[in-house]
Amino acid sequence: MYIFMGTPELKLVEENYYIKIDEIKQIKSNAYFVKTKDGKEFFLKVSRVDKEHVDFIIKIFSHLKNTSFKSHLIDFQKTIDGGFYFLDNHKKVYLLCKWIDGRSADFRNVYDLRRVVSILHHLHLASLSFAEEIKDSFYPSYQEVFCRKYSQVIQMKNIIHQKDNLSYFDEIFLNVLSRFEDRFVESMHMMKKVEDYFKEENQKVLIHHDPAHHNFIFSEKGVYLIDFDYAMVDYSVHDFVNLGVRVLKTNDWDRNMFRIYLKLLQDKNILNKFWLQTFWILMYFPQEIWQVGFQYYFEKQPWAEEYFLKRLKGSERIQAGKEMIIKEFAGGIFKWC
Repeated sequence: MYIFMGTPELKLVEENYYIKIDEIKQIKSNAYFVKTKDGKEFFLKVSRVDKEHVDFIIKIFSHLKNTSFKSHLIDFQKTIDGGFYFLDNHKKVYLLCKWIDGRSADFRNVYDLRRVVSILHHLHLASLSFAEEIKDSFYPSYQEVFCRKYSQVIQMKNIIHQKDNLSYFDEIFLNVLSRFEDRFVESMHMMKKVEDYFKEENQKVLIHHDPAHHNFIFSEKGVYLIDFDYAMVDYSVHDFVNLGVRVLKTNDWDRNMFRIYLKLLQDKNILNKFWLQTFWILMYFPQEIWQVGFQYYFEKQPWAEEYFLKRLKGSERIQAGKEMIIKEFAGGIFKWC
């Protein structure tokens, strides 16, 4: 028996799901393969997502299970009290579902990429009524999101300038901002020009918000979409920008593969004028640079400085790569704004 959780936690899982664990293996920091004594196999996820968001995820599943998208979902196992999860004394959330033998999507493979685009598009269409139900909930505009993140970047600079002694990361981060800070301002300016027109042409949907290759499981029975931890109501363009950047990174910024990706979106009739303009602006925004700074200065993640430096260097490469693609495919970021 390979145990990567403490005995008390294992006992809680057994008690809440009325199972006897024979084997448990950690496959990610918060995910486990579980095999029971009667030979059943499960996927166990343990996270610190707040209860309110877990309830939102369950609400998503309840809606999607009544649509044609249900074939892409893996059912949650019910606890002994009929719920879909339980909380321990530390407010960690435990979710259990059937184990699916399969492989992750390969973004270098056109067949896989076509299926992934189709599944995301299917999710968006299947969730239109769900998004409509919660349309009164407050979701900031892209302009507001850009403005908030840029304000945080300014705060990061102030934090650095208030220090008596700068770390090496502080110095490198300031250097990166000196070269890319204008992109934050330009993104806000361009989004202000197109967002109202974009909203007139597009409806909000449920987006997955983390279309990583490992969240698409290809099995003999079909393709499953997993891990809705970051799901939210937004516009489809947000999911497809995130997917597009992942495709580019996986394929070492190969232009031909990205051209294929855009053609797949076109084949699904996803593209329209202001959708595509918004797509390029979202891609242009230095999201990755902001994220590294946010994790270092605001979240204060307990990672080694070498790791932060590596991620910061990677964020620079990503921003340069995105701008190269935008220049080639959109004719330059200011051509149409």
